[in-house]
Amino acid sequence: MAAAQMIGIENPRRTRTTENEGLPARLRRETASLHARVEAATGLPGSIRAREEYTVLLQRLHGFHSAVEARLARHDWSEQWAGLGIDLAGHRRSDLLASDLEALEAPVPDRADALAGIDSFPGALGCLYVTEGSSLGGRILGPAIRSAIGDVPTAFFDSAGREHPSPWRTLTQALRRYGDGNGGGDADAVVEGARITFLAFEKQVAVAPQPAVAR
Repeated sequence: MAAAQMIGIENPRRTRTTENEGLPARLRRETASLHARVEAATGLPGSIRAREEYTVLLQRLHGFHSAVEARLARHDWSEQWAGLGIDLAGHRRSDLLASDLEALEAPVPDRADALAGIDSFPGALGCLYVTEGSSLGGRILGPAIRSAIGDVPTAFFDSAGREHPSPWRTLTQALRRYGDGNGGGDADAVVEGARITFLAFEKQVAVAPQPAVAR
């Protein structure tokens, strides 16, 4: 059974982009239930009550983002990214996670293997929609986490040095062009790639860290 059917959400193959709806709007609508589910599972920022929990969260995020970055950087997709005006270097954030972990004097995990399930360029475009979209809420989470647990590095959540929100605007413009037919691809596969990415995020990250053990 398909992952989307297992969790009881709408089959992406049954809904087409309407004439008046761009692909970003369709992605937002058809992944809304997954987005809400992931947000509830992380419980951020309330689930972070100690530096130890914050460190665990960053390590999980590093594993997820490094796996995504490895997948999106497939050599045979490079011309398609360029054709949509997307420079993947501007969308990478695992280095910010590594910087935060080093500032916390915590181990930085090895880069993860490429994310499984994203096997086509349209799917990769949907994957990038999810990861880049997550940066929007990060600028709210960073201050909230610092307020809860004190002065900790939040370069990842603050999108430090990324000219935020320029990467998001670039991506949504590319998605609109792609959805209008100029990308020469499959909008349904973009939506499916986004769904796969939300499910991967839930598996890797969206488990609220356990309370710190008193010593």
